[in-house]
Amino acid sequence: MKEDIDSILNSMFRGGRLQLGSKEQQSAEKRAREIVQNGSLQEEIDDLTKEVQAEIGGLQKRLQEDKIPVSEPVCNRGSEQDLKQAFETAQKETAREVLGQENFLSALTLALRRPFVMDSEEQKPLGKGAVIGPKGTGKHTALRTMCASLARQGVLKNGKVEFLSLSRYGEEKGEKAFLQDLYSALKSGAALLVFEDCEGAPLTVLNGVTRLFLTGELPLSGRYAQQKGMLVDTGSALVPNAVSSLRADGRYLLLLTHSSLTKLSDTFGAAFLDALDDICETEPFSPEALLSLCDRALQSLCDRCRKKLGFSLTYRNEEKVLLAQSYQREEGVPSLFRETEGLFRALSEYRLKNEKAEEQAVLTVREGRLAIQTAEKVWITQKGESSSHIAIEAVQKELSEIVGLEPVKEYILSLEDHFKIQQLRKEKGLKTSALSMHMIFTGNPGTGKTTVARIVSRYLKAIGVLEGGQLIEVSRGDLVGKYVGHTAPLTQKALESALGGVLFIDEAYSLYRGRDDSFGLECIDTLVKGMEDHRENLLVILAGYSEEMEEFLTANSGLRSRFPNVIEFPDYTAEELLEITKSIVKGKGYRLDPACEGPLLRYYENAQRQDSRKNGNGRMARNKVEEAVLACSRRVAGEMDLEPDLELLLLEDFSLEA
Repeated sequence: MKEDIDSILNSMFRGGRLQLGSKEQQSAEKRAREIVQNGSLQEEIDDLTKEVQAEIGGLQKRLQEDKIPVSEPVCNRGSEQDLKQAFETAQKETAREVLGQENFLSALTLALRRPFVMDSEEQKPLGKGAVIGPKGTGKHTALRTMCASLARQGVLKNGKVEFLSLSRYGEEKGEKAFLQDLYSALKSGAALLVFEDCEGAPLTVLNGVTRLFLTGELPLSGRYAQQKGMLVDTGSALVPNAVSSLRADGRYLLLLTHSSLTKLSDTFGAAFLDALDDICETEPFSPEALLSLCDRALQSLCDRCRKKLGFSLTYRNEEKVLLAQSYQREEGVPSLFRETEGLFRALSEYRLKNEKAEEQAVLTVREGRLAIQTAEKVWITQKGESSSHIAIEAVQKELSEIVGLEPVKEYILSLEDHFKIQQLRKEKGLKTSALSMHMIFTGNPGTGKTTVARIVSRYLKAIGVLEGGQLIEVSRGDLVGKYVGHTAPLTQKALESALGGVLFIDEAYSLYRGRDDSFGLECIDTLVKGMEDHRENLLVILAGYSEEMEEFLTANSGLRSRFPNVIEFPDYTAEELLEITKSIVKGKGYRLDPACEGPLLRYYENAQRQDSRKNGNGRMARNKVEEAVLACSRRVAGEMDLEPDLELLLLEDFSLEA
C-alpha cells in the first residue's frame, strides 16, 4: 500500500516540484489511503492529473498575461495628412518655447513621427533614440512641450513624459528600486520613457536599460508580483499576479545625456548606438539665439516684478547684451535666470522695507553690473559679489594668522588664481582644465591639519568652487559598519552630507587594516566611487601620519590617482610654538609676561629633543596655556586684597619642569 500511496503523490505533485506544507502533506496522504482502500486508484489518478495540469496551465497563462504591465495604447493613428499637420503644429509650438534649436527640433519631430510612417512592429517600442547636447539647451523642455502638443491634437493619448534618473540607483538595493520605478513608469501610460544621468548609474542598471532598448523586454531575475499597482519582490514565494518581465511595447524609449556620442558609446557600446533609430542633438546657442534668450529672461523678470511686487520695470538692449555676458556654457539657460533671480530677490527685499515706494523702476547698468534704479533714485543690485569678496578677505586674514606652515598656505592661496583663470577661459569659450581638489594632509597630530581643512572649506566656498563650504569631519567609526551590508550605507550617508563642501577623514589610514579587512575595503571602494560620481561638488581631505598614509594608498588602485595633492604639515619649531603660545594667550583675553618667553622657549626645545613626533605640535602649547590660566586663577584668588592684575600670566603660573 505504501508504494501505491507514493505513486499517487508523485503523480500528483510531479516529483515534488510543487512544495506542500506539513498540513497539506498529511491531507494528501490521508486522501491517498482512502483511494487505495476504495479500489479506484487509476480513476482518481487520472482525475487528479487533469486537475494538476489545469492548475499548471492556468498558472502559466497568468504568468504570461502578467509578463507585460499593460496599459492603454499611447497613440492614435489617423490619416497621413492629419498626422503630418499635427507634427508640424507640435514643432512650431515647441519652437516658441525652445529658442535657437531649429535643427534639433526638426530631428526630434522626425523621431516621434517615424513609427507612424513606418508602422512599428507590435510588441516592440514605438521608437528608440538618444537626445544629447550641452546642459541647459532645452532638451527637457522640448520633450515635454512637444508631447503635450501632440496630446492636445489627439495623436497621443496623453502628453505625459516619465524621466528616470539612473544615477539615483547606485545604493545597495538600487537595482530593485530601478525595476520598481520602471514598472510604475510603464504602467503610467506615458508615451515617452526618458532615461537620463546614465554617467553615474551602476552597471546592473545600465545592462537593464541596454536590454530594454535592444529587445524591448527586460526579464526579471527575481520573483516579483503586482500588488496595489506596485512591483513587489516576493522572495521565493509563488503568488498570484506574478510579473516575469517588463516590456516597453508601444512607447518611445529615449536616452538623454549631456555627454558626447563618444562618451555614450563608451558607456553602452557601439552596437547599442547602431540599434537606435534616431539621435537628436542640441547645439550651443548662436549669438542671436542667446540675445533672444536674454530678452525672454528679462521679460520674465519684468512680469514677475509687476505681478508680485507692483513695480513697472523696463529695460533696453544694453541690458540684454550685458546679461548675455553672464551666460555659462556648462550650465546653460539656468545661468541667465540665476542673474535675474538675484535682481528679483534684491527688489523684493526693497519692497518689504519700503511699502510706499514708487512703482516705476528701470533696469540699467552700474559699474559693469545689472542694477535696478527706482523713481526715488535708489540703486538696487543683486547681492553676492561684495559679500563674497568680504568672505575671501576674512579667510585670507585667518590663514595669515596661523603660525608657520608657509608652504601649506602658499598652495591653498594659489587655488584662487587657478580657478579665476579657468573661469575666464570658460567665459571666452576656451577649453578648461579641471583641477583635482582632493588632498592628503600628512604630519603628526596637532600640526594644524584640521584647522587648515576648515579654512580650505570656507575659502573654496568664498571663491565660488564649492556651493556649501561645510566641513564634515569623520573617522573609521563613522564610516565602517559592524555587520555585512552596514558599511556602504554609512559611507554613502557621510558623502551625501558633505556634498557642496569638504569630507575630512582624520586618521584615514585606519580605514585599511590589511587585505582581510573586508569592511574597510568596502568603505574605501564606496568612497572612491562617491568621489567619482560627485567630482564637481565634493572635496575629500584625508589626514594621518606620513608612513601610514603611504601604505593606505595601496588599498585601492584608484586612490593614489585621485589624491594628487599631498601636503606635508611639518612639526613646529620651538620658536613657532612660542608664537602659538602668545596667540593662544591673547585669544583667551590674557597677556604674557615678557619674562616667560625665554623659559618657555627652552622648555619647548628640550621637549622636542626628547620626542619630536609628540612634542612638535600646537596641542602642547595649548595645554601649557590652559594650565597657566588655571594656576593664575588660584594665585589671583589669594591676592585679592593686593588688587592683582587679572589679565597677566606670570612665569610662576607655568609648570616648566623638564
